[in-house]
Amino acid sequence: MKFKRIFLAISIIMFIVAIGFVIYALNNPQASFPWNNTITYTIYAVYFIVMIVAFILSAVLRKRTN
Repeated sequence: MKFKRIFLAISIIMFIVAIGFVIYALNNPQASFPWNNTITYTIYAVYFIVMIVAFILSAVLRKRTN
């Protein structure tokens, strides 16, 4: 029961941070990372996958306890 809340909280916080990052990036187009785009896209993909997995785990654990 405790883990489902933790995973849900993590996924919601990650989603809010991602929205904040997108808003910041749209308002500051001159900002960039010091590495190439492949590394940047890989970081984005890993972040997105972790967020989705945390959300799915919270849903799966919720169904198991009910």
